[in-house]
Amino acid sequence: MKKILMFPQKKTPQNSYLGNLTEIISSEFEVIGFNEALKSKKRIFFSYDIVHFNWLENIRGKSRFVVWLNFFIRFFTLLYFRLRGKPIIWSVHNKVAHCRGRGEHFSKIMMRYLMKWSDRIHILCEESFEEIPDLKCYKEKIICIPHGDYIGDYPKSDVNVFEKYGIPKEKKIILFIGVVDRYKNVDLLIKSFSNSGIAADGFVLLVCGACSEKSYMDQLVMDSSNNSAIYLDFNFVPVEMMDAYLRQCSLLVAPYDKESTLNSGTLWMAFSYAKVVICPKIGCVRSLVDAEKMMYCYDYDSEESHQESLKLTFKRAKDDLKKGLLQGKGLLAFEYIKSQSWLSNRKLWRALYEF
Repeated sequence: MKKILMFPQKKTPQNSYLGNLTEIISSEFEVIGFNEALKSKKRIFFSYDIVHFNWLENIRGKSRFVVWLNFFIRFFTLLYFRLRGKPIIWSVHNKVAHCRGRGEHFSKIMMRYLMKWSDRIHILCEESFEEIPDLKCYKEKIICIPHGDYIGDYPKSDVNVFEKYGIPKEKKIILFIGVVDRYKNVDLLIKSFSNSGIAADGFVLLVCGACSEKSYMDQLVMDSSNNSAIYLDFNFVPVEMMDAYLRQCSLLVAPYDKESTLNSGTLWMAFSYAKVVICPKIGCVRSLVDAEKMMYCYDYDSEESHQESLKLTFKRAKDDLKKGLLQGKGLLAFEYIKSQSWLSNRKLWRALYEF
């Protein structure tokens, strides 16, 4: 009989990470999401074997009351499973919660208790120890398993992205895709692209993703209003269209906030399509051997230096594209992610749940 493994969610439409993980361990474990468990007549919420938390520490809310409520629910969820006495696993995805302000203090509290109460801690890159020093106190229960691939995750799409946005077909698309949030530095991205001057060489910037903060959305529209080479689409890109966006772009860009970001799904998604990414030297990037051969990575120590570094990186990518060097980088990236596929690390994933 299979052991029952509980996830808060076993898959989401925005992120196939949990779906891929569920699939790779489904022959050994029956994976159940919280909502599914609560609705089940089998009383699975009381008879599970292991629980695995992803992103439980992300405390967010538009008001102080909502933040408090979010924290209360998540903390007592953790406490319930702690008191049940069955194994708890926690995956460390970021240094701290991305949402600064109201929820940051509570997120740090959640991380402290997740470290303390988890029976195993899963990290996605060795740089996690340097980025989160408190993890060094729990080395004996930490397992490192890299993020898996996205190869074959998205169905083939015939959508013409150029026609969809009215982009001339001879242009080269630099794509930002994913949730549009302040920690993604999309405002800085727009400024750096505009100041780089590469629009004159046939490049356009396409920003696609849902934005929940209207004031930030309005700011981005204002920042890009005088640049016809910038296209904004504040809608979630459906899974059935992702393939078209990833195939038809020339580059992807992800100018993360280093203060909170440790890992990037966008990076591995791009690698899975043999695409080159522009990204700061966040933890998972520094863990890559020869990262510069597969992507464009840069560093910064202030908002001003970030904008300047990104601008210069755009120019480097433009020159390399003219020289025909991007394809080679993309192929190296694809070979790397194949070597770190979900299937190739299946034994490590199974070991994570063996108690």
